[in-house]
Amino acid sequence: MDLIGSSYDVFVPRFHMRGPFNGCIMLGKIPNRFKVAILFLSFAPVAGGFGLWLISPVLILTGNACILCSPSIGFDLSSAPIGLAQASIGTVFFLFGVLLFVSSLGLFASKNNVQATRWVRWLRRLKPKMPGQTIIPSLDPDKYRRYALVVLLVIFVQAIVLIPGIGEDRKYSLSGFSTLFLGPVWYSYAMAIGISGFTLIYYRRLGGYLLAIIFVIIGIGTTIPDVLGFLPPSAPTLRTTILALSGFPFDILLIYICWRALPISMGNGSSRDATAPLRTMPALTFFDDK
Repeated sequence: MDLIGSSYDVFVPRFHMRGPFNGCIMLGKIPNRFKVAILFLSFAPVAGGFGLWLISPVLILTGNACILCSPSIGFDLSSAPIGLAQASIGTVFFLFGVLLFVSSLGLFASKNNVQATRWVRWLRRLKPKMPGQTIIPSLDPDKYRRYALVVLLVIFVQAIVLIPGIGEDRKYSLSGFSTLFLGPVWYSYAMAIGISGFTLIYYRRLGGYLLAIIFVIIGIGTTIPDVLGFLPPSAPTLRTTILALSGFPFDILLIYICWRALPISMGNGSSRDATAPLRTMPALTFFDDK
């Protein structure tokens, strides 16, 4: 019986496929607590980097960032009072960036909005509102979980190979702020996101898939300008370029796998995960509102 055009049309959504992402609006698949976490994660390097820039005049770093190097770290406390005041303000910004980063990981690790609220209590009256939502899980999350863990391990191996002194031929001097921030600091920030994503995916936490996607996006966004020679200290050698670009297919594959593992639908309601069996709603994956 053809219901389209009849009085039942108001109850039957029109559906069609829009490619690999199941026809869902991208932000609609992300729970509210994860949107707040992404915001925190985005501002963390901004606050931390600004703080590190303020601290750098009194920070004495010598040596290079490499696997076998032994850099020395010290502080110049004989600077003018204004310099020490600047460093103090920078310390506050740097710690604020660390707080944003840790809070974002806590939000990604939370199972529901009740747990997520605990990670933003320090904001007090500025605490973001995270209304309850019903989460309809992916059709086969365990399959995507296995694939994501394997691909992440491959990407980790590539990232380790690109450490200076192993596969990276360039030397990142720690005496300059640009090479310090875009070298060991940015690498540590990205790897912390990747390792956190791997851990959360292993423990079946939904936020791990988003962290894995962010980890890959950071890698792609850093690799492209680096290969083109826009980032310090210099353009990479041919070997480093090949190693860096060899991970692109795995990056795209991981984004696809993680996106398919995210919920197929979000709706207002309870903040707990939906418990209705997926077999009772087999067509929801392909339904769109009119």
